[in-house]
Amino acid sequence: MTVLIPLAVCDPARAGAKAAALGRLLHEGLPVPDSAVIPLGAADSDLPGAVGQVLAWAEQRAPFGLIARSSAPGEDGTDSSFAGLYDSVITPRTPSRVLAALRQVRACVHAPAVTAYAAARGLRPDDELAVLVQPVLRPAASGVLAAEVSGGRCVRWRIEAVRGLAEPLVSGAQTGEIHTGRAAATGSAVPCSQPLIHLPGTGPELDLPPGEWVTVPAAGRASARAKVAGSADGVLHLRTPAAWADVPILAPRERDELLDLTAGAARALGLEQIDMEWAVTAEGPVILQARPLTQPVHDGAAPEPPAGGWSGLAAVAGIATGPAFRLGPDTPPPGAVLICGALGPEAAAALLRSPAAVVSSTGGPLSHTAIIARELGIPCVTNVPEAPARIPDGMVVEVDGTAGTVRPTPTVPSPRQEEPPVSYRDAAVLTTTIPDTPPPTGGPPPSSCTTRAAPTSASWPVRSRTPQRPPGPWASCCPTACRPRPRCPCSTPASYGAPRTASPCCGPWGPGGSRTGWSPSTPTTT
Repeated sequence: MTVLIPLAVCDPARAGAKAAALGRLLHEGLPVPDSAVIPLGAADSDLPGAVGQVLAWAEQRAPFGLIARSSAPGEDGTDSSFAGLYDSVITPRTPSRVLAALRQVRACVHAPAVTAYAAARGLRPDDELAVLVQPVLRPAASGVLAAEVSGGRCVRWRIEAVRGLAEPLVSGAQTGEIHTGRAAATGSAVPCSQPLIHLPGTGPELDLPPGEWVTVPAAGRASARAKVAGSADGVLHLRTPAAWADVPILAPRERDELLDLTAGAARALGLEQIDMEWAVTAEGPVILQARPLTQPVHDGAAPEPPAGGWSGLAAVAGIATGPAFRLGPDTPPPGAVLICGALGPEAAAALLRSPAAVVSSTGGPLSHTAIIARELGIPCVTNVPEAPARIPDGMVVEVDGTAGTVRPTPTVPSPRQEEPPVSYRDAAVLTTTIPDTPPPTGGPPPSSCTTRAAPTSASWPVRSRTPQRPPGPWASCCPTACRPRPRCPCSTPASYGAPRTASPCCGPWGPGGSRTGWSPSTPTTT
């Protein structure tokens, strides 16, 4: 049974959104990598048989290995992209690795982040997806281009580019070279520092130890030699040649070619706003993915940092304030400002927990997680390298995703809690002696004043008078010699200075001289 179908003849209804869009571009004559599809409806039991078909198809097409990519019916929509939530797997051309890659991509349709994102966008999750199989390219440069298209040309655009594969860029691990412009202007470029180049390798290259040398391609110029730093999952990590440190990744000619290609893709797909992943190979630029641009992208450069704060790239417009929370194994609380290194898949999952804003130390507005943040309306500033070291957990910060700034703010005080009035009517006071007659007016204090047992904190709070407070009700019955004293517990007047009914420091008579019914022979409670 034939399971693998060449993209050129695959039914768009069975290809999933990503593959269907590339198939349409292919029929319009636009440059798309040679591709094949394991379509919707293929059973899991069909996959072992499909592996042989994939290897036979790839034998003359994929010297650097294969990449298996998701193509779900609901991804790459006009409002919801699912950017970065599904898996793409680079694999060498060996049966076991190819089978594992196909199974991993198909299984990610049920990933928790995919389900949560669909719920947040009010969508029904897909039950299955197709798998797009492509040769891994070895590009001189690659990246993402977001543009508004009118009259067959890009009238506003933003390009983010890196040398080699675009994975570090779209994952948020690398900030790319930035090109922005409008139709009436020539555009501007902001260079980037890229210490490592990621490129697919042949089997012998992947076996090279660190320190060995590999030839790397260069767009529009001679290739160069780069030192191996390491390798992982079929990808070489190469140190950028020193001679390229000040050389732009995209020359103006290459930028213009990409803009023309983007306008053609938008026309073929009927889009006025487009988000396109691209690569520049020895044969020229090619389209790796094209989808609707779900939200506009800020096209400005990083501003000057505010006083006492930091600046980065404005990724998602809006202003929010909240306590900082470093992204890690713990679940962020709602309303926190997420502080992370790269806007990787773990950050995408955290965005679905209602954070106030996001600040990352690397990455740009066209990374996958920044796209998700825009769709969810969460203010975001990327490329703030100081953030992990300078913003501790709990610091209250304001994130301005429109200006691209982050600054600490004074801690927001909690709402004032008014103490309820305390009643002392049922408080108990133990007395050792009780005078039989009231003290003479203006006379010395009774001896019992110094022998009263003060109530404990368990029965009533003790508050000493201070000169800053108005005279309390205890001042109306206690002679001068007794001041300052704890607040009298025997009654609670309505206001300061109001008359009392009784006072333990003045005996069983209140200031008015009337008895309160105490027994003079036993210790008494009031």
